Amino acid sequence: MRYRFTYCLMVLFIFIAAPSFAQQEITIQGKVTDSLDGTGIPGVSVLIKGTGKGTQTDANGNYNIKAPSNATLTFSFISYRRQEIAVNNQTTINVTLASESEVLDQVVVVGYGTQKRSQIVGSVSSVKSEEITKQPVLTAAQGLQGKASGVQINASGQPGSQPQVRIRGVGSITGNQNPIYVVDGVITDDITNINNSDIASIEVLKDASAQAIYGSRAGNGVILVTTKTGQSGKMQVNVNTYAGFRNMTSKVDMAGGRDYAIYTNEAIINGTPVGEEPELLFDPNNLPNQTTDWMDAVTRQGLVHNYDVSVSGSSEKTTYYFSAGYFGDQGILKGSKYDRFNARVNNEYKLAPILSVGHNLTVTYSKSNNIPGSVFASAYRMSPAASIYNEDGSYGYQPGLNVGNPVATINYTNDFTNTLRLQGNGFISLKPVEGLTLRSDFNFDKTNGDGLQYAPVYTVFSAQQNNRSRLNVLDNNRFYYIWNNQATYNKTFAEKHEVNATVGYSFERDRATRSNVQVLDVPNQRNLWYISQGDVSTITIDPNNNINGGDLVRRQSIFGRLTYTYDGRYNISGSLRRDGSSSFPVNNKWGTFYSIGGSWNIGEENFMKDQDLFDYLRLRVGYGKVGNDISISGNNLAALLGVSQTGYYPFGFPNFDPVLGINYNQIRDAGASWETTKGVDAGLEFGIIQGKLSGSFGYYNKLTDAYVPVTIPSLFGDADRVVYTQAARVRNRGFEVALNWDNRVNDDFSYRFGGNVTFNKNIVDEVTGNLRLQGGSLGNGQIVTMTQVGEPVGSFWVYEVTGHDDQGNFTYRDVNGDGTIDDNDRVFVGSYQPKAYFGFNAGVNYKQFDLSFDLYGNLGNKIFNGKRAVRFGNDAVEQEVFANRWTPENQNASGPAASNTIPRPSTYYVESGNFLRVNNITLGYTFDNQKWTFLKDSKLRVFATAQNPFVFKSYSGFTPEIGGATSGNISDADRRNAGSAINSGIELDVYPIYSTYMFGLNLTF
Repeated sequence: MRYRFTYCLMVLFIFIAAPSFAQQEITIQGKVTDSLDGTGIPGVSVLIKGTGKGTQTDANGNYNIKAPSNATLTFSFISYRRQEIAVNNQTTINVTLASESEVLDQVVVVGYGTQKRSQIVGSVSSVKSEEITKQPVLTAAQGLQGKASGVQINASGQPGSQPQVRIRGVGSITGNQNPIYVVDGVITDDITNINNSDIASIEVLKDASAQAIYGSRAGNGVILVTTKTGQSGKMQVNVNTYAGFRNMTSKVDMAGGRDYAIYTNEAIINGTPVGEEPELLFDPNNLPNQTTDWMDAVTRQGLVHNYDVSVSGSSEKTTYYFSAGYFGDQGILKGSKYDRFNARVNNEYKLAPILSVGHNLTVTYSKSNNIPGSVFASAYRMSPAASIYNEDGSYGYQPGLNVGNPVATINYTNDFTNTLRLQGNGFISLKPVEGLTLRSDFNFDKTNGDGLQYAPVYTVFSAQQNNRSRLNVLDNNRFYYIWNNQATYNKTFAEKHEVNATVGYSFERDRATRSNVQVLDVPNQRNLWYISQGDVSTITIDPNNNINGGDLVRRQSIFGRLTYTYDGRYNISGSLRRDGSSSFPVNNKWGTFYSIGGSWNIGEENFMKDQDLFDYLRLRVGYGKVGNDISISGNNLAALLGVSQTGYYPFGFPNFDPVLGINYNQIRDAGASWETTKGVDAGLEFGIIQGKLSGSFGYYNKLTDAYVPVTIPSLFGDADRVVYTQAARVRNRGFEVALNWDNRVNDDFSYRFGGNVTFNKNIVDEVTGNLRLQGGSLGNGQIVTMTQVGEPVGSFWVYEVTGHDDQGNFTYRDVNGDGTIDDNDRVFVGSYQPKAYFGFNAGVNYKQFDLSFDLYGNLGNKIFNGKRAVRFGNDAVEQEVFANRWTPENQNASGPAASNTIPRPSTYYVESGNFLRVNNITLGYTFDNQKWTFLKDSKLRVFATAQNPFVFKSYSGFTPEIGGATSGNISDADRRNAGSAINSGIELDVYPIYSTYMFGLNLTF
């Protein structure tokens, strides 16, 4: 009893004393600084939360306070965001306070200048450079995937390739829809030459009110890329490197040799007319046991590595930035390889207080070993019962199968490309009076490329042979320049009226020379691969791939933008651009593009001063018109104007140089001009909870006058003619949401997460005449898409499967009830365009460790499994198709009976394109330079990254991220338009997506 009483007293004592132990006071000291300039902030209130006790920072921002070890300190000061930090026994707590208006005062790069975030009236998404550089990707365009709402990116696994980018849906029907990139003022459609480590910021201009300053070039969106420049202070050296390996992310399970033989024999039997004896390919009593995995035979574990170093800094009159780098990608397809070497020099020289000059220059040399992507199609179709090599060392093949040995294709392919590219600008800037800046810059993009293709004499079998060696020598030289002259005036009057005005003139010229010369009978020795080593009597020049110094296009433009801000609360901005292009008839070569918009910084209103929910709140709305003059009919303005090349003819005395002949082979649209897009955009941006939660909501509605081919009946008895004209209007309407949470708990621990989602509806809104534009050729006589009013562009147009007949063939719904199954019975079953696409990211920092990951995916789109639907006879078969085929013993099967006939495009081949991909997982560790003496005044971080390690998909094929069709079986005309919307979302010979696992380091000193 006594012990129990003693025990109770002890428990009671601990219960009473615990609070006093927990509240043991400690002395805490630290400094409060401004997040922008790092200076100490005097007068900051430092309070112990839940009490009236506290102190203030001194003139230098320092403070000293006694508080319980488990207390929470609150730091607050007028016009700064309040912060709460748990003490957790810390004796030193340094705090950085951000201005409540900091987010709105951030300077954002816009067309031909910069603006404060608070002044922007259009939809602009900014992506931090570190979000791009942490990924092992060639181009920043791929690194944008999942980082910005309204931006959809389909990446290819092919080394050296640029991904397909769509901004707020598809507008153009018969052309590609890729945006333009503006790299330090240079307009381009290819940024594979830019080292990601050189990028300072990326802004995506998503609506017409933001894009209109680029006028006729902005119809598909604008991505601004700003590279790094020297910063004030001492010289800084950065070294970044990583290396890793790549593997195919997902494979398709193919039937083994024995199952393939059974299926092939069944297909032959089912296709043999009644009464005739089938000629079987395999002996039913001696089926093959061998199984060759052709996909394994043509792929490998690829390697990727990157090394770059930069030096930056400034002196009294000069800022400088120099970098050099190497990127190497040995793709997963055997024989493929891409190497890029680049160097950059960005310098600015201050010649006088009002005068400065500078340059941003990058030189890039790249070389590629190219293997045709059709190898994947051959590996998919090739018989697993065939050997890679025969016993005598020759290449194996399957008699009765018209598919070449893909390993032989790789080994007999000699296709090399070398490219030297110089890109950049030189500029002069003059500030004659306060607020006025005059700037002239010359921007250029010079490319010299050469290629060599050699095919030796070889024979695998009758359909895979080359009887005479063939050498093709290609040259591709291009010089594109833009000369810009602009004046910018920025002035604030009476402390409340801010005016920012820009006017300018721009001139562009794009010139190119291109040739493809072929000769036969060149020896199979690499050192003899020259035109002169072949039979000179066989020299030919490809007339479709030859330009002798011609202008591709010339443009002239005048542009202007005016922004007025009142009291930091109300903004109104308008842009106007007048473009002239040599691509169009004289009477229509000029076009006018414009925008108008406004924004309201609600958080700056007096009625918002006493609330403590919103840190900032901003409403914006805009309207504008932009154009597109380079993406019509598969980048082929000749098709728009009815032009064909007829070959070369001698012209001019005394040399009689060959001149390309031109023929107008179709009726042309006399009113041919830009595709135009008009649109409205509205958005709400906010920040709450001391800046921890920020986000935006956006709505857009845009309408594109798109070019489509229209058939005009002949009046003279000859064939009907086709003319490209603006006979269709395409509408994209959508809603975007972006939310981000960022919280720093204490000096050791912080975390963040965020995401964005875009809902887009694409539809052909109206047409002139009866538009029924077919597309999506499978190369076997079948097409699978139809574009017509009321449906999305490139909608899948197929027969609806209802069951099987007594032979196991599919039966189809007779939609119109006329007793005949024909095109009139086809139905629309969706398109490759997703109804929603999204990204999610999260990160944690604990002491020296950092962990981050991000996801990407889309919902509501469809994919046509073209590789299943293209069966030319005795092709390999997927294990799923084999297992689910109809047989007399399996009449409830989901698939048809084995067959070698060309199938109808049906709902059987249309699959869900929904997917969720783990885009990136990165774990890093930053060494403490206080503990490691050799790192004094330096920063070293090591990291491991998994890029695209997992993908969760409904689709049974290689990848759900499919853009244009690229099959080697389609015609040249179809291939030229393969990137267009009417041919997208069809898997034929897509380069499979891969996973990358790598290690790297970042060193700064």
